[in-house]
Amino acid sequence: MVMQSYSPKSGQIVNGFEDNNGDRPKIRPIGIILNPAGVALVTAGEVLELTATITNQGSVSAIIDVFIAETVPVHQWFVCPRERLALSAGQASEVVFQVQIPVDAIPGTYDYTLVIDAPQHYPEETPIDQKVRLQVMPFIQEARTVSDPTFTLQPPTSSVSPALCAPGQPLELQVTVHNRSDRVDRFFLTCPDLESRWFTIIYPEGFQQAGMAIASDGLELNPGDVGQILLFISPPPDTWAGVYAPTIRVYSANHPDLALLDVVYLQIAPLHLVTVELLSLVAKIKREAGLFELKLSNQGNVIREIAIHAKSTDEEDICTYTIAPPVVRLLPGTSVTVGVSVKPTKGWRPFFGRMINFSIELEDLQRFPLISDRFQASLFWEPRPWWQFLPIVLLMSASVAALIFLIWWLLTRPPVRAQVMQFSPESNSYQELNNEAIRLNWTINNPNHLKTVTVVGFSPDGLVRSGPFIYELTPGLPNGLERFCTQGEQLICRNVWTDAREAGDYVFELTAIPINPKAETQTIRTNPIRILPVPEPKIEEFSSTQPVYQERLVPPGNPTASAPPATVGNRILLNWTLSHLAQIQEMRLVGLGPDGTVKSVEKRYNFAEGIPEELRGFCGENPANRQVICANVPTDAIQPGDYIFDLTVIPKKGQPEQLEIRRTNTIKILAQKIPSRIVEFTFNGQPAPPKLLRQANPQQNSLMISWKVEGGNGMKVELLPAPGTVPPEGRMPYPVSQEPGSETITLQVTDAEGNQQQRSVIIETLAPPPPPEIVEVPPPPAVEQAPAMVPTPGAPATAPGDPAASPAPGTPEAALVIPAPPTPGGDAVGPPPVELPVPGANLPGGVDGAAPGGTPDGAAEGTEEAEEEPGPKFFETEPLAPAELPPQFN
Repeated sequence: MVMQSYSPKSGQIVNGFEDNNGDRPKIRPIGIILNPAGVALVTAGEVLELTATITNQGSVSAIIDVFIAETVPVHQWFVCPRERLALSAGQASEVVFQVQIPVDAIPGTYDYTLVIDAPQHYPEETPIDQKVRLQVMPFIQEARTVSDPTFTLQPPTSSVSPALCAPGQPLELQVTVHNRSDRVDRFFLTCPDLESRWFTIIYPEGFQQAGMAIASDGLELNPGDVGQILLFISPPPDTWAGVYAPTIRVYSANHPDLALLDVVYLQIAPLHLVTVELLSLVAKIKREAGLFELKLSNQGNVIREIAIHAKSTDEEDICTYTIAPPVVRLLPGTSVTVGVSVKPTKGWRPFFGRMINFSIELEDLQRFPLISDRFQASLFWEPRPWWQFLPIVLLMSASVAALIFLIWWLLTRPPVRAQVMQFSPESNSYQELNNEAIRLNWTINNPNHLKTVTVVGFSPDGLVRSGPFIYELTPGLPNGLERFCTQGEQLICRNVWTDAREAGDYVFELTAIPINPKAETQTIRTNPIRILPVPEPKIEEFSSTQPVYQERLVPPGNPTASAPPATVGNRILLNWTLSHLAQIQEMRLVGLGPDGTVKSVEKRYNFAEGIPEELRGFCGENPANRQVICANVPTDAIQPGDYIFDLTVIPKKGQPEQLEIRRTNTIKILAQKIPSRIVEFTFNGQPAPPKLLRQANPQQNSLMISWKVEGGNGMKVELLPAPGTVPPEGRMPYPVSQEPGSETITLQVTDAEGNQQQRSVIIETLAPPPPPEIVEVPPPPAVEQAPAMVPTPGAPATAPGDPAASPAPGTPEAALVIPAPPTPGGDAVGPPPVELPVPGANLPGGVDGAAPGGTPDGAAEGTEEAEEEPGPKFFETEPLAPAELPPQFN
């Protein structure tokens, strides 16, 4: 873990002190502890957790933003690169960042910056930038064939058991290469992650002839042979302690693209070596402070955090010690100078000089060892100069003269009179919150010569705001002063109450009137006294939990997928922080639209007796800051749209000129997208066909249309060409024309995004059939014993050659001639034959001129049956009475 030391942005560091216009050195307001410390190791494809512990070391509560600066590509690897904390003074909290390293991340070291910012509460001390380093190890995943070469490392290492190496000491590794191919190959070794000064590679010596060894730049192996390469990793002496994981790669001359990789886990042993040197800059003083310096040098390889303290080693501590900075952070190989100021603050400068002994102690915050943690130092306070003894001689001479004068004055002094020696308030500041009244103190010499004491309180502009209080002293102490005063040679009064309780500034005046009317009246005034007003409650924070919500539809019971939604959810939740809880009478919350209309009814919360019952599960009180913090307070805002919430606080006492009102930013509830669909579209109770045929009928001049459409908010339903916009579900009669022709009725649905659906029906009106024509046919000649003209099944209606077998000129093809029935005598008497239209002959759908249910070839059984069966009807309905019309169409 590492502690971030804060360095002020302004001021200069002189001898380890910050120049702050004579004030004490500043203390950092924010402390940061990172884990893991130093370089964080992670393999590509893994997840790393970076923990930052933030401490508010300032004196006020603060909202602190902790985020990762825009650094490519590291910023993209963080799952959530920004967090926000609200910390009270002295409070600490932990932030965890998750880093998702991609599998294809390039191995190497990446630097990025962790920023800690508190612009609202510490604008001059923030932001603080913390440099962090991330080392990405390669993602090793390869497939090798049986003929690919292989290599192994000895000794083996892992992240759990890395090889231990002292700084500056080499680590010997043996790389064993196996040539499994059927060709002679040459192999080369390299460490791409390390600088060249870190490692040394030694290949086996080659022999060209007997007795002569030649250095080789590679390892040459025959098929199936195994060879060794020596690798010495020598970290420089200034290498930081920690675990390093360099990559070892073996190249093949025959297969240059073949990746033979392995990782060596190397742990540099920590070296704790800090040297400290104490220097005396000013060791003799007269009036100023003594100055000393501590020079700390980190000659080890780990980060050191050291706190410095100073204290007296004498029996009496008369000095104050100022150390700047009190805590230092030493990186390996760096030095820091710490200033120590020693200044006497008690006693007078000695006449003969004084030696002040003190010690400076060092404390390692991480409990690492120190060579020396205590240093003795001395400061000599020089004596006064000899000429300062002259005042003593003069003082003694003056004392003798004063004694002589005193004797003369006692003999010739004027008569005794009362005198006001002291008149002041008990305190210069009071609070109206505690119902405190101003209390006064006074001391008067020779009170026996006083007649009256009058106390009056004035405002700064001279108006009387308290009193007057008149105390008669001639018979003795009045009842109003017995509890507060004692009278002897002096009248001493303490904590005398007044009636000044209202907020504002007061100046009290005391008038002492003597008994002797010729004596002088004495008047004395106090300095301004202030009564602080009752603090008004404030809205410290007011916001929603999120700027955008998504509408969530919740079907009732156990709905099916096609059932319409019953309720909506995901209501807006609010957070707020109020100060001075005890002074809040009521809080009002209302939700408005962007145009000012009320979209969420006003809610009132009564704080007269503390947090109201309806907020107990969402609000908590912070007694230290006198605040009430409410989180995730639900509202009744659940419908889609834009909302702006106003929060108003009503104080218990007084009515301010302007109430404390805070307003949120615009909060959105996005409507859930529901696809629109036509559930039902019928004519006269039957599903609407693409084309509907009907015959004109004056008694049937309308069709009953019904429809039902489902969809989300913003859906528009239209019935075209008339009446236009209609509700999603309804029923109405639709008038149709009696003239032959066609017309189209369309049910059109448009959703909130402009997508349309249509269902259209073409209504074709046919002309009514023509009236039947009467054709006179001459009776056939009388033939005795002629068989009756009775049609038989399967036989033609008339005999061959009969004039009735063919239509008369001008007769329609669909006409059918039906003869009159014979009389009992055999003679054909009665009305002439009548020609009737064959049902369905003039209508679509007729088959060979035969009426449904009739005889073959359109032969009718009789005129009465032909009239009773007019043929099929097409969606003909009775007219709808006006009382049955829907309200929107009446």
